[in-house]
Amino acid sequence: MAQQDLVESPVKELIRRFLITFVLGVVVYRLGVFVPIPGVDAAALKQIITGGLGGDADPLKAMLAYANMFNGGAIAQASIFGLGITPYISASIIMQLLTFSIPSLKALQKEGETGRRKINQYTRYLTLVIALVQSVIAAIALSRYSAGGTVLLTPEALEHTTLFIIQSALVITTGSMLILWIADQITRFGVGNGVSIVIMISIMAYLPTAFAGHTQDLAPLLGLIGVCLLIIMAIIVVVQAVRRVNLEQQRRVQGNRVYGGAQTTLPLKLNQANVIPVIFAQPVLVLLVMLAASPFVAKLGLDQFLGYGSPGHRLIFAGLIVAFTFFYISITFDLNDLTNHFKQAGFFVRGIKPGKNTVDHIGSIMTRITCVGAVFLALISVMPETLAHTFGLGGQGAVLLGGTGLLIIVGVLLDVMQKVGSYMLAHKYGGVGAAGGLGAAKKTGSKRF
Repeated sequence: MAQQDLVESPVKELIRRFLITFVLGVVVYRLGVFVPIPGVDAAALKQIITGGLGGDADPLKAMLAYANMFNGGAIAQASIFGLGITPYISASIIMQLLTFSIPSLKALQKEGETGRRKINQYTRYLTLVIALVQSVIAAIALSRYSAGGTVLLTPEALEHTTLFIIQSALVITTGSMLILWIADQITRFGVGNGVSIVIMISIMAYLPTAFAGHTQDLAPLLGLIGVCLLIIMAIIVVVQAVRRVNLEQQRRVQGNRVYGGAQTTLPLKLNQANVIPVIFAQPVLVLLVMLAASPFVAKLGLDQFLGYGSPGHRLIFAGLIVAFTFFYISITFDLNDLTNHFKQAGFFVRGIKPGKNTVDHIGSIMTRITCVGAVFLALISVMPETLAHTFGLGGQGAVLLGGTGLLIIVGVLLDVMQKVGSYMLAHKYGGVGAAGGLGAAKKTGSKRF
């Protein structure tokens, strides 16, 4: 009877899923952000990270402030969730690159659901390794930090540094894997992709920080809101933009029957790489800035050219994003597989010869739209520094409203809206098909997001 009520009212199912997402993503996850690592002076760490994207910030502080936003302030709180979901994201990117470069993994991916589960299992193992390595590095850095006479450990932890490193590494690793479990539960029983939901919640936790300091000055606040609305509009257009290539199938006549002749479209997204190029470019830029500040290279004056807030810093960052966008697309968009697929199915573009010529034509289209998407992603990523100087934003607020954070928030919300719409549409047609019985409706009502 309960299942029948659930099927008859899909709104109840949506409410249940939203409640699960809220409890796991907002309540449980956000409470864990404020649980500190034993033996760490959270106040001292927060003081170091706060303002890490200011004009005189060094690259390490800039990277910490950037990561602090994506982890929902967990780093500044010295939280057990300090690593956030980033180890899983890194593992997923590495596995995706390995899948397209190692034939055995590529063959495993083509095995269907079984192969994808196996790759997902490998990704989780790699996540554990990455989380463990990063947590050990973080624990060692906390124990050895002493810049400006500031110590990040309590006196008890300083007396047992080795035990602190082991304990902190285990606690941080466990916290990261717990976040991954929360994301999995949201994916299975909630709304949308759990990993994306967790990142979105972390970024949205910084919305008050982004607008801080404008309560007494109305004009900059209205200007900031206007800029944010324009950025959101541009992001929606780019995220939703798709270049559709019309394809036709070759016809063949056997006897009195005509086979083939089907028509379809190949959708090519304008922002195919999403924010992955930014994730790649950020640590590379930090490494270049550190090298430029070294005694041997500083004589050339490159440290001033690559300093945060300088035009050279923005130019190099934008160039890296464009380069990594083309690199990522070249690896993930396999033209050889596309060639084989078109050859087997007999598809071609009208006016273009079938086979290699069709694939080359699609490749040229992909190159053009990738160029547009890469330029947009570069502009939206270097905007934090511009906003920081124009509106006097703090570090986290500049990163959030600079576009990268808004790009994630808008993308995740659009994905949730599309999945909710697909669920309601599937339930509607399932109910129509189940006019003679409830079986099909039950099957549709239990469909996962």
